[in-house]
Amino acid sequence: AGRSFPPAVIEPSFGIGRIMYCMFEHSYYTREGDETRAVLRFTPIVAPVKATVFPLMQKAELNEVASRISSALTAAGLSNIIDTTGTTIGKRYARTDEIGVPFAITVDYGVQSDNTVTLRERDSMAQVRVPVDEVASVVRALVDSATSWEAVAAKYPAQKASGDEE
Repeated sequence: AGRSFPPAVIEPSFGIGRIMYCMFEHSYYTREGDETRAVLRFTPIVAPVKATVFPLMQKAELNEVASRISSALTAAGLSNIIDTTGTTIGKRYARTDEIGVPFAITVDYGVQSDNTVTLRERDSMAQVRVPVDEVASVVRALVDSATSWEAVAAKYPAQKASGDEE
């Protein structure tokens, strides 16, 4: 009775929830000129999904190439998603930008003539044509910061970014 007992428990106001909130807050922005296009700008090494693979249309020959690319990305240790929904390519780009995916690979009919696909970088929305056999290693090098997007853009031919305006 008459004894004072100071608490020996310290409750810090620091936890994983605050760290995650700060990461989301720091990474979130909207595209200039279009406030409805939200983007999470995770660095490639932090992004939970490193790349998405889009067949341009629902055609068996494009889906088969997309599956091969997805398998190559998985073999390279890169998490990826194949998006075979029938929506426009611009809407698919916007959807993956919102969840922070840094790279998108679009399989279009150019693959039949020159065996290349379009590789798009999320932040600049710049696109290049990369051979199918090299795309997994290029994305791996980008994720590991072994190369920069500028170096990739200098090495491979540019592709007009038509789908982003939709």
